[in-house]
Amino acid sequence: MKRIVSIAIAVVLVFGSGLYLYAKNKPLPALSPSELPDLRDREPQVSAADRYAKPAVPLEGMEGVVSNGQLSLYYDPNTMAIAVRDKEGRVWRSNPASTADDQIANASVKDQLSSQILINFSDKNGQQSYKTSYQDSVQLKQAVAEPFERGLKVTYTLGKAKSEIDALPKRISAERYQKLILDKVGKKYKRYLVQAYLNDKNKDVYERNDETLAALLLKKVIEAFQEAGYTAEDLKKDNEENSTGESDEKQVFTIPVEYTLSGDQFVARIIGSGIQYPASYPLLDIALLPYFGAAGLQEQGYMFVPDGSGSLIYLNNGKERYDSFEQPVYGDDGGTWNGENDDDPTVEPIRMPVYGIKTADSALVAIIDQGAAVASIHGEVARKRSSFNSVYASFKYISDEKASLASTSQSGSQTKVIPVFQQRPVYSDFSVRYAFLPEDKASYAGMAEYYRNYLLSNGLLNKKKDSEDDLPFYLELVGGIPKRKSLLGVPYKAIVPLTTFDQARTIIAELKERGITSQKVRLSGWFNGGYSHKAADGVKVDGVLGGASGFKEFIDYTRQQGVDLYPDVSFTHLYATDGKYTEAKAVSRYINHEAAWVWERTDWAQPLSPRLLPSIVDGFLNAYKRFGAAGISVRNIGNQLEGDYRNGAVVDRVQSEEIDKRQLEKIGGQLPDMMADGGNAYILKYAKDIVEAPMSNNGDNIADEAVPFYQIVLHGYVGYAGAPVNLARIADVQSYVLKSLEYGSSLYFKWIYADNSEVRNTDFQYLYSVHYKTWMNKAVEAYRTVSAVLGDVQNKPIVAHEKLADNVYRTTYEGGKTITVNYNDYEVDVGGTSVSANDFLVGGNGR
Repeated sequence: MKRIVSIAIAVVLVFGSGLYLYAKNKPLPALSPSELPDLRDREPQVSAADRYAKPAVPLEGMEGVVSNGQLSLYYDPNTMAIAVRDKEGRVWRSNPASTADDQIANASVKDQLSSQILINFSDKNGQQSYKTSYQDSVQLKQAVAEPFERGLKVTYTLGKAKSEIDALPKRISAERYQKLILDKVGKKYKRYLVQAYLNDKNKDVYERNDETLAALLLKKVIEAFQEAGYTAEDLKKDNEENSTGESDEKQVFTIPVEYTLSGDQFVARIIGSGIQYPASYPLLDIALLPYFGAAGLQEQGYMFVPDGSGSLIYLNNGKERYDSFEQPVYGDDGGTWNGENDDDPTVEPIRMPVYGIKTADSALVAIIDQGAAVASIHGEVARKRSSFNSVYASFKYISDEKASLASTSQSGSQTKVIPVFQQRPVYSDFSVRYAFLPEDKASYAGMAEYYRNYLLSNGLLNKKKDSEDDLPFYLELVGGIPKRKSLLGVPYKAIVPLTTFDQARTIIAELKERGITSQKVRLSGWFNGGYSHKAADGVKVDGVLGGASGFKEFIDYTRQQGVDLYPDVSFTHLYATDGKYTEAKAVSRYINHEAAWVWERTDWAQPLSPRLLPSIVDGFLNAYKRFGAAGISVRNIGNQLEGDYRNGAVVDRVQSEEIDKRQLEKIGGQLPDMMADGGNAYILKYAKDIVEAPMSNNGDNIADEAVPFYQIVLHGYVGYAGAPVNLARIADVQSYVLKSLEYGSSLYFKWIYADNSEVRNTDFQYLYSVHYKTWMNKAVEAYRTVSAVLGDVQNKPIVAHEKLADNVYRTTYEGGKTITVNYNDYEVDVGGTSVSANDFLVGGNGR
């Protein structure tokens, strides 16, 4: 019998190997470079109601450019500084007016304070430098302003574009130098020429001595060459014949910026197609208007940054000893690597590309409109480098990494680390929209309201249907997980059922019996090999859970019970790279050519090349439609965003976001009930529910308060919940309940039917406390508390949030209902009413 089994296994292995080799060598359907989206030269949307004219009210020291009836734009032709007067008469400036008198800033920082653009670039050896629009363009008279109907275009040429010394060859052969120059004017200009050209290194070639060529010497040498009849053709010939192979390119960069008015918004846009840089000096980053709206030492207020749920950095907070705030929008790019495993699972990424600054009675909110996927948001407090507090955006234009080159010689093995650069720049424009809020909206809640309205007016967010049901209870049920086993010494992976479809029914039914009737169930690990499933280009329901028929029956059951079901799918990450989707063909590449890896909260995965995503989604949707389901949970799209930097087929991160959006449009067209994980801004148009939403900030030293900006934007429009209660970092259930009440959040649990011991010796040991019976009573009790308080406002927006005292916060909803939360371990008095320790108080119209 054993012999028969062994023969059968051998046959299967041989046959399987044949199939594997066939699949391995078959090309995958992928977007070609010409099919990738090019997001350059996309003019920002403008208000159709705008009527443009010259500003009626002058601004001292500046020229009026244009007014649209709400805003007026001005500029200083001597400095290229920009100013905007809003409809309330307040003036917002691109640069502080008093930089020359700054007692804290050194000369370099003062130059930055006077600039509208800062660029960071590298040479081929990885040595980075920066240039500023003021010193390296404006002062060199190389910034050109061109007014047009809606605004002003300023083209900055940074770096000395042309020098008198360029009229002289860098190198010239000794023969030609003697014949063309020395024989003709050598005696007359000998004292100058002997200093200007040297042939110490090579007697056959004279090399220009740039260190001494200046002022009178330069003038006289140019005069000598001109008198000798040296022509432009001679110059070209000598430079070409005597090139050393080293770059002779100048560090000269061109950055065109367009300033326009659109309704109540001032828009600053870097025109991507107009950016120029020398090949020998890759342009890495561009900071846009780094001091627009900057606040001085006497100002009171805060900067808002979208760190997690949101953070406030108080103006002049005395934290200049700490690092300034800097975070990439949508988190780190998993397609790039800086040499360290920096995917910290505890860091909440920026989900919304928006920031702002508030002073006494005014505020501005800035929305990154184009290029958000490669943007970073910065915040710096006064006294760090200058007398000003500033918050702004920068854009990654070309990414860089390190690559290791190994070599072997007689002296042994050596490793050399060299810089490598993204093969081509990002194909996008980069723009920020600034809006100026009136005094009664000058708060982070006002900023959130403005951003919400911006999303709504641009079709990027939809109002959910008002529900009369109870507050949703979010539940994830984990179906199957892979576990390593062996048969006759042959290792294989088996799917261990943690929650079968029938067992999922049992859990749902028990929740309903306990009074939780409004359930939104996320079902993970149900197809293609469990939680870490194979590529989702098709659907094979896992048999150990009940197979295709059991899945179909479960869908019908949830529909009958009024339970919203969201089967979970990972479209953009691969957990196994064998067979059809090999690492070589399917996985995104780092810039250093290695296959990329990305951290998924609990384990590593490999990002699928965005070029392959459309075919994956098409395959899934075609296979999935036979089940008649209306819901889906997208695990990674809208949560993590990666580029692919393989040579000849680069997909930059902005293109990757656009590809994701197009696939979300396709998915949403077939499956209108979509649940998202994490909730980056570009998925808000499609998602009805978000889990793992950020519920705090990252606790950066420079930050002073965490605020529910993310929740204020979404409440009443998209349902949301934070991390699973039973796996969250919050210490206890009561603390989680209080945070949910303050942030207007539903509860979310992650459960299995099987005993917790089933996850031992697997990659899922983080599921250490997920057996449903362990949590049923606590979940029901917590849900009853939260639902009783939030149920009647689940469809209403949050209109205010404020800190009343240390660890005491109040949230106000449309209609007047308030919820005050006391996180202290002692009782506090709020307006004459006591709030017990670690408790809450419902007030306003919700009493």
